[in-house]
Amino acid sequence: MELSFDDHVTLNRLATAARLMSGATHEVNNALQVISGTVELLMASPDVPEAVLQALERIHAQSARAAAAMAGVTALSRPPSDEPKTLDMREVVAKATALRRYAIGRAGLSVSLDSAPGPLLVKGNAAQLLQAVVNLIENAEQALSGQPAGRIQLTTALDGTTVRVLVADNGPGLSSDVAERAFDPFVTTRPRPDSVGLGLPVARAIAGAHGGTLVAEPSAQGATFALRLPQVSA
Repeated sequence: MELSFDDHVTLNRLATAARLMSGATHEVNNALQVISGTVELLMASPDVPEAVLQALERIHAQSARAAAAMAGVTALSRPPSDEPKTLDMREVVAKATALRRYAIGRAGLSVSLDSAPGPLLVKGNAAQLLQAVVNLIENAEQALSGQPAGRIQLTTALDGTTVRVLVADNGPGLSSDVAERAFDPFVTTRPRPDSVGLGLPVARAIAGAHGGTLVAEPSAQGATFALRLPQVSA
């Protein structure tokens, strides 16, 4: 399946944003290193009051957590290799979930992952497929914004000769009208400033470039998105 002109425009915008993000994360990492180093010096100083020491330990721990998050963003925005490889989608989905787990927890949401036994092999670009799954998770996060007891469920399974990844949430769901427009670039029904309407179109473009599909499936509660990719042998 060839990408359309709109798909290329969207992916080019994503690449530009990734380059800008890479530069921004570099600057943030530099600042975090200064903060962390200064805190370590203060912690090693003699006669530091216990209350101050505890505060410094919290700052050090949060700086380390932020640095780890920045490392994940940098890895995600790094230009991918053009050479497709055989990948286990269970590992791709697990990595995507790990990248978003902290933000999900901070938002008061829960996430669970149910993976089928055995490898679920596909042929493709690891960074692009990771981006597609991360986009689906972030879409669920935004749908659950402000909702108590929000849950995100990821499921990986083999459906015949197709590897299937489901990302479901227990949010407000999608009307038929919204479902039809959800994959149009820059279309969003959410007022949040981080909802720019690119996540789902980019994820679908990546799926199509890998010979797969991405659709919104009927769901009794919330929304469910199904990413399907052709299975390959080891």
